Amino acid sequence: MVDASAVKQKVKNMPKRSKAMAHIPSHKHCRVCGIDISAKAEERVCKNEDCVTKYEKDEKNKQRMRLWMLVFFTLFAAPYLIAVFMRLM
Repeated sequence: MVDASAVKQKVKNMPKRSKAMAHIPSHKHCRVCGIDISAKAEERVCKNEDCVTKYEKDEKNKQRMRLWMLVFFTLFAAPYLIAVFMRLM
């Protein structure tokens, strides 16, 4: 069995998370390489050219994937949903 009083004592002696994290300045991480960047950076990418090009390529791929998902949804799911709705009416 677990000794509840021992667990309570350990928890009581642990530093509070907010106090422990107070000394760390706010920052973001680069989406590509993961290094710390300024919290004021608009894009979450560092100044490295490789990271910038990879980030732009990933964004283009995401946009293309969203478009294709929309196209396939309209081609396959929309006619099925229309048929279901027509049957209900």
